[in-house]
Amino acid sequence: MRSSRINTLAKQNNKRARAAQQVVSNLDEYLAACQLGITITALGIGMVGESTFEFILHPLFSSLGLSDTLIHVFTLIGAFVIATYLHVAIGEMAPKTIAIQKAEQITLLIAKPIILFSKLFYPFIFILNGSATLILKLFGMTPAKESEIYHSEEEIKLLLKESHAGGEISQNELTHINRAFAFDEMKLQDGYVAMADVATINVQDSYDDTKSYISKAHYTRFPVYKGEKSNIIGYIHAKDLLKDNVTSLETITNSILKLKPDTKAHHALEQMKAHQIHIALIEDDKQQPLGIVTMENILEKIVGDIKDEHDRV
Repeated sequence: MRSSRINTLAKQNNKRARAAQQVVSNLDEYLAACQLGITITALGIGMVGESTFEFILHPLFSSLGLSDTLIHVFTLIGAFVIATYLHVAIGEMAPKTIAIQKAEQITLLIAKPIILFSKLFYPFIFILNGSATLILKLFGMTPAKESEIYHSEEEIKLLLKESHAGGEISQNELTHINRAFAFDEMKLQDGYVAMADVATINVQDSYDDTKSYISKAHYTRFPVYKGEKSNIIGYIHAKDLLKDNVTSLETITNSILKLKPDTKAHHALEQMKAHQIHIALIEDDKQQPLGIVTMENILEKIVGDIKDEHDRV
């Protein structure tokens, strides 16, 4: 059950929600109480169930004409199997399944009884927790709180896969989430546009020629070179050509962000946001241009291919 949901109900003066809020905020203490309750139940079933089922089964095996030894053995085995079945099926598996499917209702229903049980058996819980902590320290280990045990990335991926198989999340959602995980380790060298495929502009070109070139290229940002094409000095945004009194392309050329191919994609995205720029030049160690990457290229690694008005579908 989500803590936010409990908090909302508690603010509405729901007494059960306030009790649930107390349980959630002290999860480790109440999980220990639950564990003690489960153990007591198991021991109780073992003590009472064995004698009860033995009383029921003994006449049954006696009627088969078996020896007293076999009757005793079969009775013990039968009593153990039945008691174990009742404890596991009715005492653990069924309640856990109900609690998972009806998390909110069950949490609100049992919060107060758990608090009461915890208070009644607090000395035992305190002693058991202390003993467990001491034993772990003897082995050089630090006890981890249940509330601080988190899922690893692989565990989360497995949970997502299972949720998809169960119909809880769609294939599209699963794909986006998996891409987000992969994005953290992705580098620019995994997806930049090589210079051979980049539409560039010579800063010495005329305004009219550049405008005509841009109208045919269907891009919005163009790297600008001076002299040789490997000498990238910045970039031009198509809308800058609409400015009045453009005397030369150099006056509307913007500085371009320069990054290495081994730069993490998410770091590049952060730098683009910080510099308010949507395009970056990828250079090698000798400052030779390898290609460009745009913010759209990076975002496509998460959301998939982004089509604009000029892309062919």
